[in-house]
Amino acid sequence: MPAFILMSLFGLGILVFFGSLYGVRAIESDLKDRAIELLQANAFLDVEVDANGRDIELTGSVDEADDLVTVPELVASVSGVKTVASELRYVASPEGGEPTIDTDPLVIQWSGGQVTVTGDVSDEATRDTLIEALEDSFGSVNADGLTIEEGIASEREWLSKAISLIELSGSSVETGELFIGPDQRVISMTAEFEGRQEQRDMREAVEEIVSDSIFAFDSRLTVADTPEVEPEEVVELQENLDDLIEGKVVEFELGSDVLTSVGIELLDEILAALESFPEVPVEISGHADSQGDDASNLALSERRAKVVLDYLVAHGQDENRFAIVGYGETRPIADNSTAEGRARNRRIEFKALEE
Repeated sequence: MPAFILMSLFGLGILVFFGSLYGVRAIESDLKDRAIELLQANAFLDVEVDANGRDIELTGSVDEADDLVTVPELVASVSGVKTVASELRYVASPEGGEPTIDTDPLVIQWSGGQVTVTGDVSDEATRDTLIEALEDSFGSVNADGLTIEEGIASEREWLSKAISLIELSGSSVETGELFIGPDQRVISMTAEFEGRQEQRDMREAVEEIVSDSIFAFDSRLTVADTPEVEPEEVVELQENLDDLIEGKVVEFELGSDVLTSVGIELLDEILAALESFPEVPVEISGHADSQGDDASNLALSERRAKVVLDYLVAHGQDENRFAIVGYGETRPIADNSTAEGRARNRRIEFKALEE
């Protein structure tokens, strides 16, 4: 091949490379500027924003514990943002002018039976308690970075929560990270799951543990090999699903989890809608009326959601795309005192998810 052709191709490659690089930088700059503008409009002046492609990283501080969750959610609402990683700190104003002592958060990382823990605790007894719990749940523990810092606040308000989270993590997650920030008043868990059901179950279990504590929960639980989903696709699929089930129910035989022919016919229509947006994850929820006892209704709603999932999977859908949940009689949409209302409450719902 003549030298001038090789040089031309090389030059073209350079132009393409720098054109692509410029395009990425332009996207990053635009997302960063719009995120900062939104934060400033909402009086979050101490939050710093960095962009890597369509991924946003937040650093800095907020003065309300709830803002550790509010701020990432606000930035995630910026059109074009793919993910938001937050390293925000909660910095409370000291009461009565008394100085405060910064506490390094607990960071617990584990993989393959090996676990490392770093951070500050107030005394030797707390350190021993944490190490014992980690040994029981994971095995080998490296606690060289777990130090005692005199004068910091006692862990008595949250230590039992930390132990419960350690036990849950050790029994459920092969590789992950648990962040417990008493100063920031936030707990986050990072882990990857094969399917959406496992992700949902873990998030629900952590939320239950954290619910009555001083902490907000920042979920960093993800699903492996998840394709990118555009918000517009989520909205359109939800609209299609809502249109299909408006005025209808996925019908089962009375008091059972056996689909009727009418129920199967509606599921076939739903299958077609799902196939139009194959990458969008979906939650399938089962609901019951108020007849019968709570436990039986809850179990029946869960079984019915599972039957719907099994039907969809048997007809070509990817099981890892879905999460199922049974709500029993806890979320009525009509009056349970009438036959018509009870019929509406016995239903399956489909919720398109962004992640």
